[in-house]
Amino acid sequence: MLFEKKTLLGLDIGSQSIKMVDLAKVRGGYELKALGVGLIPSECIVDKDIMDSETVVDTINNLRDNLKIRSRGSSTAISGHSVIVKKAELPLMSENELQQTLMLEAEQYIPFDINDVYLDSFILGESLERSDMMDVLFVAAKKELVNDYSAAVRNAGLKPMLMDVDVFALETMYETSYPDAPESIVALVDVGATMININVIKDGMSIFARDISMGGRQLTERIQREFGVSFERAENIKIGANIDGIDLERINYIFKMASETYVQEIRRTLDFFLSTMVNENIERIYVSGGSCRVPGLIPLLEKQMDVPAEMANPFNTIKWDDKIFDPEYMAYIAPQMAVAVGLALRRADYKW
Repeated sequence: MLFEKKTLLGLDIGSQSIKMVDLAKVRGGYELKALGVGLIPSECIVDKDIMDSETVVDTINNLRDNLKIRSRGSSTAISGHSVIVKKAELPLMSENELQQTLMLEAEQYIPFDINDVYLDSFILGESLERSDMMDVLFVAAKKELVNDYSAAVRNAGLKPMLMDVDVFALETMYETSYPDAPESIVALVDVGATMININVIKDGMSIFARDISMGGRQLTERIQREFGVSFERAENIKIGANIDGIDLERINYIFKMASETYVQEIRRTLDFFLSTMVNENIERIYVSGGSCRVPGLIPLLEKQMDVPAEMANPFNTIKWDDKIFDPEYMAYIAPQMAVAVGLALRRADYKW
């Protein structure tokens, strides 16, 4: 395979922007070669379904041209209601045996017609409850969604080498960016435009993943309604810019309400996970995504969960030249690039 031992171009196709990250494998780790963000109209991708493929393709092409990227092999990711991640307990068997019975075993756990999905699995290890059983992670994605994203990548002149899932791209990012983290159980929470992706990792392995249909776009739309401004200006107000003539007390109240709503849903999801565990606790929460900067969100999450929480830095261990990349911009954009960095760290020659 042509791109087997090369890095892949990380391409995070989000609901509000497309993020592109190009990394080089160097001695002792990775180095950032290029990074870019291209905004897309709010109606371009709805509920993770591509509604305007032409705009997506044009945005990818513009990013490639502006960043002067020559790489063609790319890695992208999907999430949302058309993707299912399910942990199951099955009798002990080899990887080969599992692959032979994969469709049959997965059918009882996947709420879609099994013929309409692409299916994959990963053996997590022996069950803690029974020595004759093992834990298996099933991942199913509707073929239509995967094919649409692959077609957009291909039409932009790239070669789609790998289709990941957002929560697992976050996991890849975390493993590289925080190799010496002392915690055994962490939660990775990515707050995007229309989706909150949550992945709980124990000892370097995903044990729980969930998507919440909620994100920063709802906040932007509320600001738009409250102040009678355009979507673009509402976006600027959300990030603290272009607030001339805006009632600060009123906007701060809106931020407070948004933070409380996000935290309530995140806490509900993590509480559900904890209810399935015995004598286990989340030790730290890493928060990423373009909407994780909503004022008060991370402190409130830390307080409500009674767990240390911090903004994730996907460039924590990645080298980059401050003569090429502005440090202030890198500090600002870092949490938004978490999934893209995770995708850029993937290889076409390994499965997970």
